[in-house]
Amino acid sequence: MTYHGSKIFSFLSQSIGLPLDQLNFLISQISAIIIGLLFRYYLKPCPQNTLKRHLVAFLIGILLGNFCYGDQMWHLFLQGFVCYLALLFCPRKYVHLVTFVFSMGYLSSMHIYRLLYDYGNYTLDISGQMMVATQKLTSLAFAYYDGMRKPQDLNDDQKQQSIKECPHIIEFLGYIFNFQGIIVGPLCYYQDYIDFITGNNILTKQKKTDDGGESSKIVQPDVTFVLIKKLVYTVLIAIIFFKVTLVYPLSSNLLPEILEKGIFYRFVYYYVSASSQRVKYYLAWVLADAVNNASGLGFNGYDENGNAKWDLVSNVRILKVEMGQSMKEVFDNWNIQTQLWFRRIAYDRLPTGKTLGVFVLSAFWHGFYPGYYLTFVLCAFLVYAGRGMRRKIRPFFLNNRILKFFYDILSWIFTIFVLNYSAASFDLMDMERAFKFYNSWYWCVHIAVLVIVLILPGGSTKKKKVVQDEKKE
Repeated sequence: MTYHGSKIFSFLSQSIGLPLDQLNFLISQISAIIIGLLFRYYLKPCPQNTLKRHLVAFLIGILLGNFCYGDQMWHLFLQGFVCYLALLFCPRKYVHLVTFVFSMGYLSSMHIYRLLYDYGNYTLDISGQMMVATQKLTSLAFAYYDGMRKPQDLNDDQKQQSIKECPHIIEFLGYIFNFQGIIVGPLCYYQDYIDFITGNNILTKQKKTDDGGESSKIVQPDVTFVLIKKLVYTVLIAIIFFKVTLVYPLSSNLLPEILEKGIFYRFVYYYVSASSQRVKYYLAWVLADAVNNASGLGFNGYDENGNAKWDLVSNVRILKVEMGQSMKEVFDNWNIQTQLWFRRIAYDRLPTGKTLGVFVLSAFWHGFYPGYYLTFVLCAFLVYAGRGMRRKIRPFFLNNRILKFFYDILSWIFTIFVLNYSAASFDLMDMERAFKFYNSWYWCVHIAVLVIVLILPGGSTKKKKVVQDEKKE
């Protein structure tokens, strides 16, 4: 597929050997950080700046988007235009369904187009940003739908995110096209974005005054330390990406000279090559977090020590992913905003089959490469099996510190291996290579998971709590 973004830096791309789409991505994100700092300093959150903040965020977002995606930006405009018309004219009790079907349908058509004309290529195109836009549009529509429902029918999170009135067109455009998230996201929820623009997020979460009262003055928390920290992390992750990820691609595990090695060598080689594939996501998400924080987006109150928290739109907790002792723990800390979207859109609303429904939605949202579906089906069973292990097996190890220590170590080793194993088909994408990889490991995880699900049926499904009221005689 031909790259549709700006060609102005083609000469630099050729001279440094970095693909033009990746160079434009890097330039856009660095520019967004600088613009974010200026945005935060010159357009402080206050009533007289609200409209200006919306317009600047939207217009700069369009410029950066056009720089990276070129004429493909019209897909975002069309998707957003139709969904805004739905908010305006569709019966409110159906608006979430109409928006969901149209947005996912449009996104699916883009995935299919790329599948047919750019199979297996990683060239930066609009489909990635449309995935984020689909999250924004559907979450906005569901929040608008929740705004008409009775409070007793909503959970606490739905009450907090619900929207009573249809957003103004300027608010809508600022939310969908803001420069902080136009390149790589991640998802920021509408109410959080509006609170950021108006400064309400600071007013409701800032420290008390000396006399213990509430302050009516918006004082932006300092972002210097957290921004420097995340930029340093970005540089370190980038070094790993160029020195390890690009040197040991996952597909190299299928080379004859690797397959002929002993099991221990293959295990270590696979751990390095597969784990390093997550680095490209870490790089994009940590840099995106720095972009958001530079403008003040992402402030999430203060911790017990009075330090500002900047994790409202963070998308990954790297150490918790790499040190996770169960797949649930890994999922809870990986692609966090998307996991939250799955919960708010599907898990909290489906009457039954919640876990399977989430993985089906995840597969459709990601696209239609066969390898994706191998991964998500396996992950669904891994969650069920892990739930059974935690409920039926783990309690036997909790009463002895030594046994618990070894159980935790084995759980970590097994979780990392299973994570890398299940993600292999996702990274390889096509069925033939995925099957070749799983054949080389004798389908060991698939068999183990199936056995666990069968022998621990009571632990692999959630039990409903039955509350019985005893009448006093």
